[in-house]
Amino acid sequence: MSILLVMMVAIGGAIFYWNIYRKQIIRIKLQDGVWDKTNGLYALRYDSLILDEVAGNLSVANLTLRYDSTKYIALLEKNNAPPTLLKIKIPSIIVTGVKTPRALLDKEIVGKKLLITNPVIDIFYTNAGKDSARNIPTKEVYEQILGDLDLIKIDTVEIRGAQITTSNIKTGKKIVRFINTSIRLIELNIDEETAEDPAQLLFAKQLFFESEKISFPSEDQPYNYIIDSISLNSITNTGHVKKFRIDPTLNEDAFVKSLPTQDDRFDFSFSTIRIQNLNIHQLFNENVIADSILAGSASFKIYRDLSIVRDKKNRVGRYPHQLIDKLPISIQVKKLILSNTFVEYKEKSKITAQSGKVQFNNVYALITNLTNNKEGIKANNVMTADISTKFLNKAPLKVVWQFYLQHPKGRFDVKGNMGSITAREVNPITQPMGPAKLEDGLINSLQFNFEGNNYGIDGNVKMLYKDLKLSILEKSKGSKKLDKKTLASFAANIIIKNDNPKGKADPRIANLHFDRDTNRSIFHLVWKSLFKGIRETAGIKK
Repeated sequence: MSILLVMMVAIGGAIFYWNIYRKQIIRIKLQDGVWDKTNGLYALRYDSLILDEVAGNLSVANLTLRYDSTKYIALLEKNNAPPTLLKIKIPSIIVTGVKTPRALLDKEIVGKKLLITNPVIDIFYTNAGKDSARNIPTKEVYEQILGDLDLIKIDTVEIRGAQITTSNIKTGKKIVRFINTSIRLIELNIDEETAEDPAQLLFAKQLFFESEKISFPSEDQPYNYIIDSISLNSITNTGHVKKFRIDPTLNEDAFVKSLPTQDDRFDFSFSTIRIQNLNIHQLFNENVIADSILAGSASFKIYRDLSIVRDKKNRVGRYPHQLIDKLPISIQVKKLILSNTFVEYKEKSKITAQSGKVQFNNVYALITNLTNNKEGIKANNVMTADISTKFLNKAPLKVVWQFYLQHPKGRFDVKGNMGSITAREVNPITQPMGPAKLEDGLINSLQFNFEGNNYGIDGNVKMLYKDLKLSILEKSKGSKKLDKKTLASFAANIIIKNDNPKGKADPRIANLHFDRDTNRSIFHLVWKSLFKGIRETAGIKK
């Protein structure tokens, strides 16, 4: 009887002690667990913890997780610092359906739903450790922060209204900002086995991700990259983006004034982007693998002022396929489709001080085998861009680019053909850029076929036209208008061959070689080669 009484008193005392001191026990257990597991790098704090064992509910208010800067410096000095550090503030955490509340003391949490509301998460890149090149924190970081818990198993984890910022810890410079971001994880299961399971997405079987806005600045140029309304769904393996923009922070004049030498000003946007059969598992390993990316509409605007001096940079190795090869992430996209796209190249002439625009309307572009994956390139080393458009919104134009991936000499092929356009319709380009005015004539067709590399192009140009006449223009001193140079225009029309073909003769075809100015881009090389072929077809040698 006495033994039974002692046991009852002991059990009663234990229950009484648990009810009175449980919050303090749990607080100490959690805080010490995080501190011990991270070797003192992280400290966990919260204002209050409410535990309803009967209903199986647990709520935590104003939880913070911060790294210890002194400990970080000590790790840095020992070359043992982690690649990323986290600072987290969460106003509210609610866990419902907790099956074993006391399991917190037995190193596990099992429940139905975990709701995290309005967290503020700061991720700091230290550029240290074995994974210093990663932009996504490694699993080891999460495992450390979980402290001494052996198991976390939640049916649904939902994060609402998160504000996430990544920064460089050395410079303090903001890298990426996620605004109003929500994440839903289904069947979260964290233990020793799932930590290494490649089928898991952030330790869960399913993932749903939405963000109102993601923005990040260019590292060395005045641009902001902005993604409006993005969503990812691991069940359908799809992604959707309302709009992606490359926004210049300066207008055209301010951009030019900010430059020591010439440069292109970009203003790009893509709308209604759909990504199909996206491998979301690999996305968290910084590998972009998808069947297709489709943009419902897009706009590319490029501006350059030729009145300021050029730089002297050697741009060998800067062709599009060479730049893709240098990306810090792996890309394997079977096809990229741009429809209803507008392209404009605007150039301010040094001679006329006027701007001319080359515009392409209703562009449809199909890019296949967009990749820098070495294994994929072994199977297929050609990336193709098949483009259909309207030149100056008048003449149908089709251009096909073929880029030979990882070719030692940067090889590419480009061919195209353009339909009929009147000579006068080309004047918006020729007058400010020429300076010349096409007075009369009809261009029936234009065809070109080039093979190029890092240092030049070989190929041919065939332009068929009738009754071509032009005027040479000049701008008088102090005048803003371009006037006709009568004598030069007379001489030019004598030299020019007004028709191709002439009578019953065979059409003239210009066979050419053009050496690349290695200070210039691939588009400059192709344009200059094409212009040389047009000049020679018309009988103009210089």
